[in-house]
Amino acid sequence: MSESIFDRITAFLGSKSAVQKVADDPVLTAELLLLLHVALADGKTEKSEYAAILRIASTDFGISPDEFSEVAEYLKDFGYETSSEQAALAFADVPFERKVMLLRHLLAIANADDDLDPKEANLIRRTADLLGVTPEELHKSH
Repeated sequence: MSESIFDRITAFLGSKSAVQKVADDPVLTAELLLLLHVALADGKTEKSEYAAILRIASTDFGISPDEFSEVAEYLKDFGYETSSEQAALAFADVPFERKVMLLRHLLAIANADDDLDPKEANLIRRTADLLGVTPEELHKSH
């Protein structure tokens, strides 16, 4: 059975500090920035949205909740001038399945508070357009 991309990412990230893992991986940095951007798109961050970010960071990227505050500080310092569009462009050369996973993560965070704000929906829609993923492809089982 072949390893999933997330198994390989987790194995690669295993020996470095969380901040170093993020700093060394532009696509991971871009994804985490986008996750934070969607959580902040409506002007407020609900606890449920932050919990969703922590869960995704932990389960998919091996960043523990205890380490995430340091990662968030790094992202704040590093990405304060990075727009959502610029972050999405980091995904230009990644496999299609990885693009779909990013969009599903964004949807999970936007829906975590049971209130999909129009600003969150717009950010996800623009990101999907930049990545070349249609709504049908996003909702199809892969």
